[in-house]
Amino acid sequence: YKHLLEKRPDFLLAGEFSEFGKSQGCGEEYKTREIDVDPLLTQGDGVELLYDNDYDEFSPISQELEKKIHKIDGIDWENSNLIEGAYVTTVISRKGIRPYDEGLSNLTNDNMVEGFSWDTVQILNDNQILSLEKYVQDNQLNIDLKSLEEGNGVLIIHDHMLTPEQQKLADEAIGEPVYFKTLLSREDAIRRKEQSNSENKEKQQEDEFPQKESETFTLCGYLDRQNDDFPEINQSWHGEGSLYYFISEKGFQKIPTEKKILTMELTANPEKEPYVKTQISELVSEENKKRSEMTEVSMDEGTGEAGVFVICKSDLMQQKETYMRGNRILLGAVSIILFIAGLTNYCNVVFTGMYARRKEFDVMKSIGMTDKQMKLMLFGEGSYYFMCVVGLLFTVGMAALVGVKIYMENKLSYFTFRWPILIIAGIMLSLLVVNVLVTHFVVGFCGEEKDSH
Repeated sequence: YKHLLEKRPDFLLAGEFSEFGKSQGCGEEYKTREIDVDPLLTQGDGVELLYDNDYDEFSPISQELEKKIHKIDGIDWENSNLIEGAYVTTVISRKGIRPYDEGLSNLTNDNMVEGFSWDTVQILNDNQILSLEKYVQDNQLNIDLKSLEEGNGVLIIHDHMLTPEQQKLADEAIGEPVYFKTLLSREDAIRRKEQSNSENKEKQQEDEFPQKESETFTLCGYLDRQNDDFPEINQSWHGEGSLYYFISEKGFQKIPTEKKILTMELTANPEKEPYVKTQISELVSEENKKRSEMTEVSMDEGTGEAGVFVICKSDLMQQKETYMRGNRILLGAVSIILFIAGLTNYCNVVFTGMYARRKEFDVMKSIGMTDKQMKLMLFGEGSYYFMCVVGLLFTVGMAALVGVKIYMENKLSYFTFRWPILIIAGIMLSLLVVNVLVTHFVVGFCGEEKDSH
């Protein structure tokens, strides 16, 4: 599990889904997943994410919270990462959206189609764009990264959603126009709520509130992030429920909105990790309490804005240690039971055989066999069985170990195999000791039986 957690940040902070989204089972999938699965991969869409806070100024990690976190002593900011961007409404050409949702492209005869949900735009830095360029070149993919780098294009990222036929449509969609609309301002969102709750029908029928529009971009293509050698560019909440765009810093400046912190990936100095953990937990609790009281925007009366959650790597490690410790105790108990059962069966066989051969031993002694000769005979018999066991150990046992080695190396890239030489030597030595003790005990018992007669 340590290998699986190596790429995880010490602390992952992200915005929670709305209460409506949580009621649909979205945004909490990470709680029941294995630790090697992306915790921010979700089935939810933008509506379920932003239902209680769908206004332009909303940031999953508020500026106030970010400033407080920056004051915490012990965070290694050079190795930490902020995922920045914004939530927007997509307006894209029918040809551009067809690979993702052909049904949506057929809903209208207009060339441009507006999305029904809110999508995510994530800003990439220069190093991330360079890593994408190398990935595209190495795999000879049909992606227009030049437009992305120059700030004239956006790239759609997906999680293995396209079939080969859809991928052909995606290649044809390169260069198609796409632009974004911002969410309503907080002021307009509050007035929208008041208008929808008004009993005045004329007021309810007022025109919709205007949204700001970005410049028009070109679509750079669709890129699958689930490929094994895809660059390590972490994302905020993503999945098949909504579109997820990569954009350059230059390109984001063409969208009339401020960039927000979508996710924080923090690295702490090892010796100060417990202190940092305590401070972050307290700040998150304060932030969530504050947001729960911000009920002005949510369409559900009395419901506050979605809060923040944090995933601590140390907590994950502790959970897995507890899980593994429990498994070891269980397996240890089973092993002890099997050992006792095997030892009981072995003793039963030895003593039964000893009683069955008692007359045989008496006859041998009556014709002159000494105790030393009997010991050698019994030791030889035991050595025969010892050699049989060792032979099976070095043939069938080793073949099984090699099979396990090959299987695990194919499953886990970080798996290292070591031959259990000390364990094998210990087993062989134990068998020899048992052979000697049993031989000595049987000869001694037969001698006592003879003396008693």
